[in-house]
Amino acid sequence: MPNRVEAEHFQALRRHFDEPQIVELVAVCTLFGFLNRWNDTLSTELEAVPRAFAERHLRAAGWEVG
Repeated sequence: MPNRVEAEHFQALRRHFDEPQIVELVAVCTLFGFLNRWNDTLSTELEAVPRAFAERHLRAAGWEVG
């Protein structure tokens, strides 16, 4: 998937965050993007506690395991 970040996004971030904070935000977002793809690709099982949380809070919005 191509990166869809534009210069305007960083301009908006700079109104609230300094450069090291922006780097940290981007690092966390990209790490979780990687982990989501990794877990989807390998069909990683969701642990009991996060699964119960998701079932309790997200099921009404259409979420389901798998």
